[in-house]
Amino acid sequence: MQKKTITVSVPVFNEQENIRPAYERIKNVMESLTAYNYEIVFFDDGSTDGSRAEIEALCEADPLVRAVFYTRNFGYAKTVFYCMQQARGDAAVIVHCDLQNPPEEIPRFIERWEQGADVVLGVKNKSRENRFVFLLRTFCYWLANVLFGMRLVYHSTEFELLDQSIIAVLRQVRTSEPFLRGLVLEYGRHIEKVYYTQDKRAAGTSHFNLVKYYEFAVGAMVYSGRCLPRRLLAFSLIGLTATVLEFFIGFLPGAAGMPRAQVGNGVILRFCLFVLLLLLLSLSLLFEFIVALRRDQAQKPIIVEEKRLNF
Repeated sequence: MQKKTITVSVPVFNEQENIRPAYERIKNVMESLTAYNYEIVFFDDGSTDGSRAEIEALCEADPLVRAVFYTRNFGYAKTVFYCMQQARGDAAVIVHCDLQNPPEEIPRFIERWEQGADVVLGVKNKSRENRFVFLLRTFCYWLANVLFGMRLVYHSTEFELLDQSIIAVLRQVRTSEPFLRGLVLEYGRHIEKVYYTQDKRAAGTSHFNLVKYYEFAVGAMVYSGRCLPRRLLAFSLIGLTATVLEFFIGFLPGAAGMPRAQVGNGVILRFCLFVLLLLLLSLSLLFEFIVALRRDQAQKPIIVEEKRLNF
């Protein structure tokens, strides 16, 4: 019987120090899985350090290592989505080059896949990163689910395995703002989870900053569709209701003993301040949403490749 093939996709951006250790650990894991064929595919997102040279050397030394080089940096969200779109194996798993997500967990992903799962999510139940950062991520997941109406799995990442049937669906998705975490939950039929401990970054520093986190959040906002404005409308109604109740229950009973001018000022200030702040928040978010949605409707490539090796 012909062996199934596992594609291990490795997104890279300025990870010169981590490329070879990542390759060695992935290769050790995949060689231990003798029932499968495998390929390791590096997707270089316009690195400006020595990452490209490291990847090219690995491609020359090992025919099972392949590489896709982009013309420039297109960003994390687009890279991980493109990684999965391009996967050729019966299943594909993403392993981040910083090695925070241990490649040694891959056999557990494959086991769940062989049991019938078409999506296997890696979920961090523990993390060796800064505790404040971990708590902040928890809050962001809560906010995404409550505000955007999403159903993200808390502390799941793109450390995941997808069956080729899901990958085939992703190839049909046309968007310039892909959000892989949401898409796999939307199209997956049988979703399983693998819980693991996230390690510290192997070497170097994280390339994610506030701007990149914001861009990633915009992708989530586009994916959320009409849920955001509907939730903003609901929150606005709740706020207006709270204002009315406070006015009649809290402010008016104590207004009898106040001078008339003070009562009038209190009414005006309460009304204007709340409405002004609410409008400012709503208009800001809605404007961002509309701009992002217009960009999402543009039919254009999300990635432009410069060259491929060992394909």
